[in-house]
Amino acid sequence: MNKVLKGFSEKKDGSMYLPLANPRTENITHRKEFFEALRLGGKQIAVADLVHGTKVAVINRHSPYITPETDALVTKDSDIILTLTGADCFPVYFEEKQAGIIGLAHCGWRGIVAGVISETLHAIEKAGGKRSDITLTFGPGICAKHFEIQEDVLPSFAEYPEYISRENGIHVDLKGIMRQQAESLGILPEKIIDAGECTYCLKEKYFSYRRDKPEYMETQLAYIVQFSHRKF
Repeated sequence: MNKVLKGFSEKKDGSMYLPLANPRTENITHRKEFFEALRLGGKQIAVADLVHGTKVAVINRHSPYITPETDALVTKDSDIILTLTGADCFPVYFEEKQAGIIGLAHCGWRGIVAGVISETLHAIEKAGGKRSDITLTFGPGICAKHFEIQEDVLPSFAEYPEYISRENGIHVDLKGIMRQQAESLGILPEKIIDAGECTYCLKEKYFSYRRDKPEYMETQLAYIVQFSHRKF
């Protein structure tokens, strides 16, 4: 069984935002230093160029560094680091250790309601995984207290009335919706793990787009990689 390493950078690691057009040199340096500190320098990296959709890319040793218009990555190969960024949207990590398959999905509200979790699970199954063997981990993201929407967006959440609160505005529990989706899709409750951190609340620890409203995007980096040997 492969060893899996996963995580999420912090504000102290520097911004990891890396758009296809005009990436900042310092952010490239931040990424390089981050992976070197994890002893992952020199490994193949796969980057999802996010569009808040449901497209899932299956990554192998011939895949490009950046996969455009993609919000989830899946691989059976060892020593490939799957990555994406977030600054309120949730990184969701998928592990099917029996079949040796990992995945990483970018879960903002648009992707959540459109079905990015379902699409990622389907891709893992198509690669040979079993849904009953999959563990999901919700990384840091925005909590319901700070995720407020306006009336025009409310119809998008028509299927999830129990996760809507109208106390001091309209607030949505995105993590609650993700958990409901995962369980309805066959993920066992005990295989759903929650990091329990809000990027908006933890100002000293994380960048938050909604809290900071930066002129130039600042983000964390989510990553997951599996190794064919226990030591790396």
